[in-house]
Amino acid sequence: MANSDYTAALNYFQLAKNEGYTDSELDEMILIVEKYTEAESAFNEVDMDGTREALESIPESYKNYSIASDIDQLKTTIESAQEKIDAASSQKEAVYVAPNPPRNSVPAKASNTNVVATYYVVNCNQSITLRTSASEITKIPAGAYVTVDGRDVCDIIVGDQQSDNQILIMGAMHAREYITAQIVMRQLCDYLSIVSEEADGEYNSISKKALSEGITVHFIPMSNPDGVSISQFGLEGIANQSVRDFISSISNGDYEQWKSNAEGIDLNRNFNAGWDEYIGSAGPSSDKYKGKFPGSSYEAAGLIKLTEEYGFKRTISYHTCGALIYWYYKQIDTVLEQSKLFAQQISDETGYTLDSNYQAVDAAGYKDWAVYKMGIPSITIEVGNETGHGIINPVPISFFDSIWDRNKDVVYAAIYNLKASFPQPPS
Repeated sequence: MANSDYTAALNYFQLAKNEGYTDSELDEMILIVEKYTEAESAFNEVDMDGTREALESIPESYKNYSIASDIDQLKTTIESAQEKIDAASSQKEAVYVAPNPPRNSVPAKASNTNVVATYYVVNCNQSITLRTSASEITKIPAGAYVTVDGRDVCDIIVGDQQSDNQILIMGAMHAREYITAQIVMRQLCDYLSIVSEEADGEYNSISKKALSEGITVHFIPMSNPDGVSISQFGLEGIANQSVRDFISSISNGDYEQWKSNAEGIDLNRNFNAGWDEYIGSAGPSSDKYKGKFPGSSYEAAGLIKLTEEYGFKRTISYHTCGALIYWYYKQIDTVLEQSKLFAQQISDETGYTLDSNYQAVDAAGYKDWAVYKMGIPSITIEVGNETGHGIINPVPISFFDSIWDRNKDVVYAAIYNLKASFPQPPS
């Protein structure tokens, strides 16, 4: 029975009661229907605690009525969801970082459309849902392309997909650098709260909400979910036995330091910018293997397709471990000028040092390709060494607060820089 039917039945029961008809069974049915409709409404609002509380208030006698099947189905759905949340929350893969964990959902509003974002965790199974016509979740690579261990790479889009002004922010391209997934997820949480007007704030004396208008931001918290799973759980993090056997055959046993995907391809060496010249590892490895050709990995191919499809105006790739910003790779003219301004804006915001010496680091990364081949002002932000303690990978979660403090307004700094580049009307 649809919720509207139960509401109609409840109104009928209440009318009968108001007319003076009294019966203990009638009172019981009213309570059952009231609590069920309350539970279903809470569930539709992604309020798991409210759903559970309403269901627990339903008397056991509900089993005597036809509503029982609907109540049991909702109970099963909630139990299944909770099992997934509990399982993820008990493992290192859980990277849910809402401002006040364990906040289960962020109701938001964009372009006068209600947005319901459920992100209990962002983990190796990508358990995210985001439903709205203005902001939605897509999967990259599109269609049949998934990682070799069967995971999706998720692109969470906040804003109008047809906008001319789109920004990409992504993390965890290198497996052991998964703290960057937490940073990007926290940025998503914060940005949704601004777009929804649940929170407010200013950047450079401009309302963050006003700053967000006309801009679409893509968040990819975890670009390499298979690799992250390997770094966190070793072979146990991989479901496919043949993939496990392959990883075991190319590994030295130190899975925690894994950087590549589950094919042994270093994703940030798999883009067409200095790829021919780059040597790296001779074959599949935990890091530095560039693949058979640029974009040969499913993940890199998906990012290439996504970038070409949406025509990003700015991109940010998060890595560890450092406290600096890489911004240069052979770009010239307007792209060079805009890249400098973009990098400086983010440097001013984070306090990270700018580094333009591309020859001192490995080539064939996403940022290199984006600026050199696509003409998009793009940067790589290295986080994790804010206190000068040196390079540690994976970066301990105890460092999260110091990283977040530097990066909490990076999204708004990127938007501010993009809007500052717009042609100005004649005075």
